[in-house]
Amino acid sequence: LNQQQRLKDYVGVICTHTKIADVVQEAIDNARFICGDYYMLMNTPEIELHCPKDLEFMYVPSHLHHMIFELLKNSLRAVVELYGDEADSYPPIKVVVAEGNEDITIKVSDEGGGIPRSAMEQVWTYMYTTAQTPMLDPEFDKSDFKAPLAGFGYGLPLSRLYARYFGGDLKLISLEGYGTDAYLHLSRLSDNEEPLA
Repeated sequence: LNQQQRLKDYVGVICTHTKIADVVQEAIDNARFICGDYYMLMNTPEIELHCPKDLEFMYVPSHLHHMIFELLKNSLRAVVELYGDEADSYPPIKVVVAEGNEDITIKVSDEGGGIPRSAMEQVWTYMYTTAQTPMLDPEFDKSDFKAPLAGFGYGLPLSRLYARYFGGDLKLISLEGYGTDAYLHLSRLSDNEEPLA
């Protein structure tokens, strides 16, 4: 009945050997591309990845990519808007992956000016955005579509939902006037129950 070829190391959408460095690097490349295209930059802010190359665990690669991609888009936007799209250089965004016994934690750090403390709870609200909401033309040419960098207000809430669904979490620590650190905790334990209640 099902004629699809099974992918090696996959059970449905779950990869039993998700290579974190590969997934994060793909998210970095995609986010930098969209940022450069959106702001028409010749030099997009650099993103430094500090991750053991052989680190792997059981996870949904598409969810991991989405969460890192959303965090990186936010960091890139904050840095470019703080320093301006004419800047000669930007402070790098740092992505650090740490392996613990219970969790794998991914920290995304930027120097994009931070988030005011009064807005911290709002960032988890669906449809909340500090960007101008992009207008989507119903007559657009699918071959000429440019993905918006931000503006729909679902990136952070959906990323936190993905993380929590598999027993992890997403937290932000911000220093207004300096930058933001995002901590994405991914549970390594396979005995977590789905938080459906």
